[in-house]
Amino acid sequence: MKIVLEVDDDELRRLLFPLLSPTTPQVAMSPTRLLTVRDVADQLGVSRNKAYELVYRGQIESLTIGRLRRVSPAALAKFIAGPAEPGRQQYQPIVRPSPVSPFSRSPSSAAKAPKERRPKIRPEIDLMPRSVVPGRGPQLTDAEWEQIFGELKEDGWPEDVVEQMRSDRNDGITRIYGLRLSDAARYLGLSRSGIDKLISADKLRISTIRPQYRGEKPKKLIPAKDILALK
Repeated sequence: MKIVLEVDDDELRRLLFPLLSPTTPQVAMSPTRLLTVRDVADQLGVSRNKAYELVYRGQIESLTIGRLRRVSPAALAKFIAGPAEPGRQQYQPIVRPSPVSPFSRSPSSAAKAPKERRPKIRPEIDLMPRSVVPGRGPQLTDAEWEQIFGELKEDGWPEDVVEQMRSDRNDGITRIYGLRLSDAARYLGLSRSGIDKLISADKLRISTIRPQYRGEKPKKLIPAKDILALK
């Protein structure tokens, strides 16, 4: 038995129109949504520590909402676009090279001599105080600074070092306040065992600084004022 259904053209187009019409595109995220520091780190391809450093130094403009800190997309775009002050290099996004298959290498590449390794140049450690450049750094109130100093004491910073930070802020001075054991040994021209002997002799203090983020290990730092006292 054969059944034949007759459907006119208008009815056929009405039935097939939903299947042929393009899907509605998703609405893009509003450019006015504020970003967290974690979002800024993901956008720049850097660690959260580096993102916090850029925000608190004022290189990336931010907003304080209670105890939260947020960055507008416009401020992040301004930082990426170019230098905001003389001497600052323009931000360049990290481009990772694509892996090269071993089968695509030419036979002559295997005969090339190995590249000579150049010694790694470490930057000089400067413990001398410097004047704060006007207009740079986070614009925090006195209450916010006192809250930061209190958190530093809770994290393990010695009380006299925190008091030095408070005094330097009032005097408009910035400096390095703590060094890792390896950096302290390099600055004094000693070995790691020599640093351990100075710590055992109570000539250097070692402070265990509580990590700021989950999963990080506590930091072992030596106050810079202890190192300067040995010079």
